[in-house]
Parts: sequence; structure tokens; C-alpha cells
Amino acid sequence: MTANEAASSRAEVRSRTVTRDVLTVAGFAVAYLATSFLSRLALVPGSTISMVWPGAGVAAMWVLVRAAAPGRWVTYALIIVLTMLVVALSGGSPVGTVASGIANAVQAAVFAGVMRLACPTIWFSRGTRPLERPHLWWFALAAVAAPLVSSPLVQIDSLTSGGGWRWDLMAMWIARNTGSIMVLVPAGLVLGGFLARRRAGTARRRFAEIGWAVRSSPGEWIFVLLLSPLLHVLWFLTAGDLAVVFPLVALSVWAGTRLPTGLASLHAGVVACVVLGITAWGLGPFQYTGSAVIEVTIAQLYTILMCLIGLALALDRDARASLSTELRAARDEARAEAQRLETIIESVQHGIRVVDRTGGLLVRNTAASRLLLGLDGTDVPGVRETVPGAETRVRFRTLDGEPVPPEKLPYRRALAGEEIRDLDLLVRPVGRGERIVSFTTSRLPDTAGAGVVTVMRDVTAEREELRRAARVQAGLLPRVVPDLPGWDLAARFRPAGTVGGDFYDWEGLPGGVVLTLADVMGKGAGAAILAATTRSLLRAHGGDTDVAATLAATDRSMATDLENAGAFVTCFRSWVDAATGEVSYSDAGHGLAAILSPTCAARRLVANGLPLGISPDEPRLTGTDRIAPGEMLLIFSDGVLDAFDGELERAWQDLPWDLRAGDAVDAIMEAASRGVVDDDLTIVALRRHQSPD
Repeated sequence: MTANEAASSRAEVRSRTVTRDVLTVAGFAVAYLATSFLSRLALVPGSTISMVWPGAGVAAMWVLVRAAAPGRWVTYALIIVLTMLVVALSGGSPVGTVASGIANAVQAAVFAGVMRLACPTIWFSRGTRPLERPHLWWFALAAVAAPLVSSPLVQIDSLTSGGGWRWDLMAMWIARNTGSIMVLVPAGLVLGGFLARRRAGTARRRFAEIGWAVRSSPGEWIFVLLLSPLLHVLWFLTAGDLAVVFPLVALSVWAGTRLPTGLASLHAGVVACVVLGITAWGLGPFQYTGSAVIEVTIAQLYTILMCLIGLALALDRDARASLSTELRAARDEARAEAQRLETIIESVQHGIRVVDRTGGLLVRNTAASRLLLGLDGTDVPGVRETVPGAETRVRFRTLDGEPVPPEKLPYRRALAGEEIRDLDLLVRPVGRGERIVSFTTSRLPDTAGAGVVTVMRDVTAEREELRRAARVQAGLLPRVVPDLPGWDLAARFRPAGTVGGDFYDWEGLPGGVVLTLADVMGKGAGAAILAATTRSLLRAHGGDTDVAATLAATDRSMATDLENAGAFVTCFRSWVDAATGEVSYSDAGHGLAAILSPTCAARRLVANGLPLGISPDEPRLTGTDRIAPGEMLLIFSDGVLDAFDGELERAWQDLPWDLRAGDAVDAIMEAASRGVVDDDLTIVALRRHQSPD
């Protein structure tokens, strides 16, 4: 959209808004003017005050619709002007005319202020949200407070004309205007909500919802709206006792319990017209005081009572219906969610088992039943079904063959606060073969029952595949130690999993030995494959004492494979001359080799090149050192460094000086394995014997 189009669109929106506001103000002004002129047909004798004043309800609705709109002061100014016009044209005195205009504006302002503070949702909806149960008594307070605060102003005309202070006029003002507000505003809010929904296209659906909520038909609505006024006419014209009138309250109860809220307000309005009309005509049961003001005031109070009863019952019923609808929707949503979860759980290939905080079984899917009970096909129970006592007959063993007691089962350990991740156990259901099952648990929060979810995977085939890979990898490690008189050579390898990415190698050459230790980034089968590839290429390019050239050729050969795998390899390769102890080495980013003296003083052989796979065309350098008699060359993988918290010196600081190479690697491996090991451990040791004295 271009800038001109956007500006044109904004101007069109503003134009529509202004037009709608003008039409709204004009409509309310006409309604206020018309109702005010009609009400001036029945004045209280000796005053300028009408016996009825529906304009109070129109003005209250007017200020609600214009809430938060710009130029709200125009509304109050129009109320003053229109009231003064009506009073002046109907014979009011100048003082009474001005006082009536100001009093009606003050009344509207007080009503607006109370509604804004006590019922902000109604206020800011601008006449499009019907009353709800929490709003009723605040609305009633506003309906009473507005006439009460403005009532002293209506005494001005009487005081200036010599009539004195008239409590009857004050009571009349409060009663008639309160009744007008309580009858017209709820009906107006219902109408405003209907018009808003009509613009949104949801009026028809809402009509159906109303019919369901009140559990009555439009036929009954019409019957009540016709019967109630008719009974009031007959009753008021025939009854002579005031007490006999109050059984008619049952009609308001009927309307409040069976009619929609808007029609309940309409019922109150129709009854008010009938009651006030008959009373103003000088008929009905309220004609016993001899004062027209008091009689009409009592009639107004009667209509207020009828309106309050009907509204309270209707709003309470609507609240219950709304709550019932929400509960049904929540129940249906919960059922649908449960069905979705059940479908998801059943479709998962892994076993899922859920227990409560006491260990009682809540959920077990088909895969879990197969793994734990050996059930299949139609024998498998549903997600929430159980086979009584079946799981107690399942045998659990560790991979070493030790039985697992009930209190050490994964879910029991999780309930005790332990976190279980990828714990492999041998599971043997009754009458079935043994399987390797991996268990992972998660503790449910207290709000969800504080139980445990256990996920089970059948890893039998996977573990068998890894065992075969481990055997292959073990077969790649050198088994025969080169014959090196005066030297002692040993190595140990312990993968973090079944297979790993570390390897060591040695190759005896005339006059010495070539030692290699490599560490592929990562763990597991992928790293093991790259380790095997690296070993093969080192062997293929080796065969001589130029260790730097061998590393360079290997780096170039496997550059593509390492790039595709997103990996690299650190490697230490050295040639040791058995006669002199001279060491030539090339270190590709490894940096974990040291020569240890009999006093445990160490000389670190620093890395002099980048790891394989980082920069294949970079020249490889050769470093030199010498292993003196009694000294030992130690080469580690980074898993050993991690096991000693990054302090490599701890690996040898407590070693006896005269240990053989095999004993040294065993001692270091044992010390490194004491903590949590999450990486491969590899150690190579080459010790030169002490010269005889």
C-alpha cells in the first residue's frame, strides 16, 4: 500500500467514525427529547417535576455509549439544553428550567462516574456489553446515587417560589429516576450488545445460545410479556388493598427465571408503564394516601422492586448457564485432549509407563506392555488398562547378571529423587526371552500428581550391533608389543560407550617404535568409524620414521570425509629410537604427551600443529626430545584430562618412580575412572629401563 493509499484509508476510517458518532449523538438527542416531552404530560401538582422521567434512563445509556469518546462534554451540554427546552416549552419557570437542566446533567455525570469506577468493563465497552451478575449491585448503586446526589437541585424552584423544602418532591425525583435507569439501561445494554454482534455476524448464533441458556421458547416469552401486564391491569383495577398487590411479584420471578435478560428488563418496563399509568390516572391499590406524589413514588418503588427481582434472577441464571457452558467446553476439551494423548502415546514406538506418587500404575502403552509383559496383538491392554500382578512376575537384571531388587527399579529410584538416564537392564517377562531395555525417567510436578514417567526402549539389537562394533574396534588395537630391549610399553583403552572415537597404535620398526594416539571429536559409533579410517590411513602412509610426513599425508587423504562429517581428529605420533632414546614427534592439536622423570618431574611435549581436518595443506612440524634411562613417555586422551578436572599433573603425581609401564597405565586408568566418566579414556606409556649402576 502506497503512502497516498494509506492516507486515503485513514481519512475514510475517520470519516466513517465521525459519521457514526454524529448519528449516535443525534439518535440519543431525539430519544431524550421525545421521552422528555411525553413525560411532561404528567406533572406533580404545584411543581415542574414530572411523575415519570424515562429521560433519566436514556441519559444514563447515552453517557455509557459515549464513554471514552472525544468531546464527552457535548453530551452533558446537550442534556442541559434539551432538558431546559422541554421544561420551558411545557410551562416551567425560568429558575425551574435551569435547575432541571443542571440536575439532569449532574445525575448523568454521577452515574457515569460510579460505573467507570465500579464497572470498568461495562464502561469501556461503550454500551455493547450486557450486565453480568458481578455488575448488578454496583449498577443499582449507580442508579440510586445519581438521582440522590442531584435531588437537592430540584428544590431550587420550590425554594425560590416560596413553596419551601419538599421532601415528597425529592423522594419522587429519586424513585422515578432510579426506576427509569434500572429499567431502561439493562435493556439498552442488551440491545447494544445485539447490534454489535450483528455487525460482527454472530447475532444468530447468540440468539440460539440465549434460547438454550434459559431453556424456554419464544412462545413462552411472548406469553409472559402479554400475561403479566394484563394481570397487573386486572389486579390493579379490582384490588383495593395494597398488600394484595405483592403476589404479582411472582410474575417478575417467572420473567427472571424463564426470559432472557433483555426481555426480563423489557418485562419490567412494560409493567412499570402499566403500574405508573394506572396510578397516575388515579386508580389502583396505591390510592390511599391522598397525595399524588406519594402514590406515584410508591408505584415507582414497586416497579424498582419488580425490576431488581427480575434482573437478579436473570443475571444469576445467565451466570450459571455461562459457567455450565464453560464446564462442558472444558470437559469436552479434556476428553479430546485425553484422546489425543492416548493416540499419541499408543503411536509411540517406545514404551511409556506412568505411575503416581505411591508407585501405582496410571498409564502403560502397548509398547511398554510388550517390553515388560511380553504381550502382543490382541493380548495387549489399552493405555489405561492393567493386568493385575503381571509386572510383579517380570525379572530385571543388570547387564552383569545381578538381580535388581524392587526398590532399585528405575521408577522407584526416580520417586526417591534420583534421575535415571539411559539405564540398560535385562528384562525377562514370564515365558519370554530376555531383552535389553533402556530406561529413562522424568519426575512429574506436584501439580500433575508428583508421579514418574518412564520411557523404555528395546535396545537389544542396537547393543548387539555395538558389541560387534566394539569387537571390531578392539581387533584394530595392537595386540603384540614390539620387542624393544631395555624398554617397557603398555596401553589401555576404555570407551565411554560400547565403542569410542579414541584409539592407540604402535608399529615396531628397525631400531625403534612408532607410537600413535588419536582422538576423534565426539563419541559413539560415528566417532568409531572415523577412528578406524584414521588408523587405516596412518598405517597406509606410515612405515617409516618421518612422523610429520605421515600426518600430513593422512590429513590430506581424509580431509573430505572430515569436512562432510563436521569433525576433526587430534593426533600425537612419535618415533622413538630405542638405542638413544631420541624422540621425534608431530602433534596435531593434541598436546597431552609428557616425559616423566623418576622424580615425577614432567616435560610436556607441546602441540606443534592443527588437528587433522582443519587445514590439510598446512605443513606439519617435527619436535624432538629424549627419554633418559628411568624416564617414561606418557600419552593421554582428553577424556583423562577431563577426569582429572583439567589438571593433567594429577595423573602421575602419586605414581611410584619404579612402576612398570603396565602398572602405570593401570593406576592412572583406575584413578581416572573413579568419577563420572563421559568421554573415552586412552593411555599409552613407554618406559626406558634404569641403567644398571
